[in-house]
This record gives sequence, C-alpha cells and structure tokens, in this order.
Amino acid sequence: VDEQLMSDEFWHTLRKARIVEVQEELNRILAESEEPSSGVNFKRKASGILDLLQDKTLDSDLRAKIQSLETQKRVALDADDYAKAQEIKGQLDALLAEANVRLVEPRVGGGGIPLSEVAKHNKPHDCWIALNGAVYDLTDFLMHHSEQRNAVLAWAGRDASKVWDKIPGRFPSKTWMEFYMRPEAHMGEQGPEPEVDPRTLEMQELRAELRRLRGPTDEEIEAAKAGASHAKAAAGEASKSSEEARFPRLKGVREGKQLAVFTRTEVAKHNGAPGGPPGTEPYMILHNKV
Repeated sequence: VDEQLMSDEFWHTLRKARIVEVQEELNRILAESEEPSSGVNFKRKASGILDLLQDKTLDSDLRAKIQSLETQKRVALDADDYAKAQEIKGQLDALLAEANVRLVEPRVGGGGIPLSEVAKHNKPHDCWIALNGAVYDLTDFLMHHSEQRNAVLAWAGRDASKVWDKIPGRFPSKTWMEFYMRPEAHMGEQGPEPEVDPRTLEMQELRAELRRLRGPTDEEIEAAKAGASHAKAAAGEASKSSEEARFPRLKGVREGKQLAVFTRTEVAKHNGAPGGPPGTEPYMILHNKV
C-alpha cells in the first residue's frame, strides 16, 4: 500500500500490528529451536544483545539497564575510548551473569573459520583478518601500534591474501609477519562456508525487519547526540591545546603583539646545546625566519 495514500495514524497502526506479528513469529521459531542446557541452569539464552533486547519476556528494568550500558559502550568505542568501553563491557557481563542470562557465541565448525564469521569482526576494537589460509585477531596489535591503524583496518573482516607482499615491510608482507606477528594472534585456519539453516535465515530477516519497524529508541538517540557533542568539544580543546603547546608565540600573535626581530649577529650568538644556559639556545635561520 502506498504510504502517501494513508494517514499517519493508520500507518502507525499497521506498523505496530506488524511488530507484534514479527515478534510472535520470532518467539515461535526460538521455541522450536531451543536446546536443553547443561551445567548451570540459565534462565535465558541469546545469540547477542540485540536478540536479547527483542525478547518480549525480558524484564523491563533489566532491558533498560542493558540498553543503557550497550549504548554507553558504543559511544565510548566511537570516541576510541577503549578503556572506558572495556569497563562498561565488564559491567554488562556482570549484569547478565546476575540475571542468569548467557550470550551464546557463534560456533565454528571443525573445518575452520569461514569468511562470513571473519566479516563480523571488522572494527578497531574487534579486528580479524584472513591471510594465506589462516585467520588472525589483530585487535591487540592495533591498540599498541596506532601508527599502522589504517593499513590494517583497510582489511578488517576481509581476506588480505591478494595483496600479500606487494610492499615488502608493510602489512601484509613476510617481513611484517616475522617482525610483528605474535603466535597468540593466530585464531585458526580459514574454512569453507557452512551450510546455512533456512530457519536461521528466516530469523535474520525477521530481526532485520523488526529493527527497521521499531527504529532507534529515544535513549539511543539522546546518547548518540551527547556522545557526538562531547567528542566534538574534546577534539576542539585537544586541537587548541596542541597548537598552543607547539607554537608558544601563537598566543601573542592572536593578541596582536609584535613579533621579535633578530639580526644575523644575534642568531649567531645562539649556538649552544639544547637545554643549555639561557641566551645560548640553538637558533637557526630557515626561509628568512628564525
């Protein structure tokens, strides 16, 4: 039905009815595919936070707390504050454990790690790369080598074998692997794509439709706005402070003060070592500037 031919009220009525239908269908499929648990008796299992939040039987207070922590974590990751994100993740894990909720990690078959699984790990805080038939987790490497961030993230979640050794010494190359790669980064061998369960595909489509129909919550929108404004303000302050630290005379220039003028004779007197007594600091003339 053309949306332009119906009133907003009627369209939202249809949207709400469809949300109920999709949620009921999801609950039916989940109930049919539920497996008996072993060991600890978990009240609820979910394949991820999004799946958990879509569960209608979840306590409203618990849902609000989980959603708040997940939003805070995403804002911290967008601002590259990995320490804060790790702290929030710990709080989220503790909250889930207290509520007897377990997130079921995707199981990889014995034939290796397929590229579809590698593709899910394509962010600075979760970076897997396939290379020459093997899969590597370079998340820890990125945290300690920010200067190589762009070269590595260009292939995050992908197979970088086709550019192997194109530029010796740079990622990905034999020299780079010998110098930087640690044994614990090796996740396993790359494997073929597993057969996809039709029921899994149906659940993915239903969940995607449910997210489109519901849209972001008011809390997520406000948190995203707050995170963006905070990041913008922090970037502006950092840029200003770094400029003033690098150019000590910049403040005087902005205030309209006249810059000092040096003669060659005066410059020649400043020929001491760095950190020497005042008046002997090393000066030089470059492009008619001191």
